[in-house]
Amino acid sequence: MKSAQSLLMKLQAPIKGCLQQGTSEGLRSFAARALGSAMETSLIPEANSASTSASSASQLQQTRSMGYAYARKTTDKDYIASEHMQAFGNTQLTDYIIKTVPKFVKMAVTGPAQSSVLYQEPTIYTTPESLVPLMVFLRDHTNTQFKCLLDVTAVDFPSRAARFEVVYHLLSPRWNNRIRVKVCVDEVTAVPTLCKVFNTANWFERETWDMFGVFFSGHPDLRRILTDYGFTGHPLRKDFPMTGYQEVRYDYGKKRVVSEPLELTQEFRYFDFNSPWETLNR
Repeated sequence: MKSAQSLLMKLQAPIKGCLQQGTSEGLRSFAARALGSAMETSLIPEANSASTSASSASQLQQTRSMGYAYARKTTDKDYIASEHMQAFGNTQLTDYIIKTVPKFVKMAVTGPAQSSVLYQEPTIYTTPESLVPLMVFLRDHTNTQFKCLLDVTAVDFPSRAARFEVVYHLLSPRWNNRIRVKVCVDEVTAVPTLCKVFNTANWFERETWDMFGVFFSGHPDLRRILTDYGFTGHPLRKDFPMTGYQEVRYDYGKKRVVSEPLELTQEFRYFDFNSPWETLNR
């Protein structure tokens, strides 16, 4: 009984106001289901066990709000319905963002996650003008709390007018959720920097600028980070040649490494296309 009461006190804080029926009976029924059917009668002695289980089942079938125990692991916990977790990742998070900040969302797509089919990772498309306020909302809002910027990269589609998709990967440690934010730009359109929103965006944006040539306006130190000084072009663009534009070699006269225009010279060769078996004397 003591363990049941302590668990009830622990569960009361994170789920308070999250279930649509936030009464004491709802909290007790949730705790009873967490402990198992053996403790159900001791926690709720005044209610009928059949009606209690029916109310618990109806509550679990309801759509959970953002404050439910979604952040907890579902392994070996039968009182958390996995189908509701999957439904939340498929539709609820995306719908919540669209309904809360519709002017920041251009398009939303839900795709499979990289780790498991249980957690679906939504993708939000936005514009360069709405990128910073959308990121501030995702970082600071109570129901999102995407505090970690994991990566910033880009994808090149030369056939499109806006050939670059700048991709941001965010993680919410509080809710154990991930989300992608994409911005489509062309070669001359600048993307506002996120250095003031996420400190990790500094080097990520420098790498994206170095590899793809996407310019980030307002960046405090936008310079190359992976290639050498004086490098020409952006290596991860689809129109960048495999051989590059310059070659690097050590000059024994200058006693240093020099960078020169690429020269693909080849000595003259005589190619005999006849089969070697045909040249044998028979």
